[in-house]
Amino acid sequence: MLRENGIHITMSSYQIARDGQALGEFDESQIQEGLQTGYFQPTDWCWREGMSEWQVLDVVFQQSSAQPAQQMPKPMLATAVNPYAAPRANLVGRLPQTTSRVYVEKASAGSRLAAYILDLLVFFACFLPAGLMSETALGKSDLMLYVSFGLFGIICITNLILIATDGQTVGKRLMGIRIAQIEDSTKAGFIQIVFLRTLLGKGALGLIPLYSLVDILFIFSDDGRCLHDKIGGTHVVKVLS
Repeated sequence: MLRENGIHITMSSYQIARDGQALGEFDESQIQEGLQTGYFQPTDWCWREGMSEWQVLDVVFQQSSAQPAQQMPKPMLATAVNPYAAPRANLVGRLPQTTSRVYVEKASAGSRLAAYILDLLVFFACFLPAGLMSETALGKSDLMLYVSFGLFGIICITNLILIATDGQTVGKRLMGIRIAQIEDSTKAGFIQIVFLRTLLGKGALGLIPLYSLVDILFIFSDDGRCLHDKIGGTHVVKVLS
């Protein structure tokens, strides 16, 4: 039993999440018991239909877990940053009663295009030293070429690391978006992103005339998924902040 605007109401279930990962859907009695046994933490986040945003359990249920209250100072809760955006109309999908999916917000077409352009600019910038080579600069042409390939290698390695850890490229990191699995919006796998989404969905099929143009235009489709997203089983969402 909870109080909202001075009225006691009873809601059947809450979505619970911790550190950006969904724990599942639980009713009030399960949550109360979980707080007492330590299965849930006071700093876990919860949301149910009718709530304007995610809130920590300690605020919603007004009680601590089995851990003594003095070990969980209130300033920590007051300054904690909510990693979940408030549910909005354009969130990706609705959470079924039997799933543990976390609400996420779809990346806008503008942010995806901006990330794509930024990635292109970064790669082109790598070869700028080689483009400035001068035939009259004796002994310097080879050096500038090595610098360009070195920068290109650094960017490639950086992107691989970002993809493996966060599902991002340099451009996507700058725009605050990431690649996620379409099923549950969790981090997409390295092989899924690199081989299916990139090498097949962009590289191999990109040899087909006009494929790349059609692919990028799918950003403006209803679900915002490009052809390479559909091949890789992914979509692009905003980074939780």
